[in-house]
Amino acid sequence: MGLAHLERLRRIRHLPASRDSGTGASEQTRLLCFSGAGFTDDLRGIADRDPTVQLVDLHRLYDSG
Repeated sequence: MGLAHLERLRRIRHLPASRDSGTGASEQTRLLCFSGAGFTDDLRGIADRDPTVQLVDLHRLYDSG
């Protein structure tokens, strides 16, 4: 999973806001990317810097600790 997936989610995130009355709720929306195969280094770098981008891999999904 890479940057193209994240850009698609970012575009989708703003769709409800265009119908909204300007509450800004879309900027608070977290973008979660789930992957069993992993993430590109570019996407991991963005997720490290942007708290609204969350990456969920198999370890994070199933780790009970």
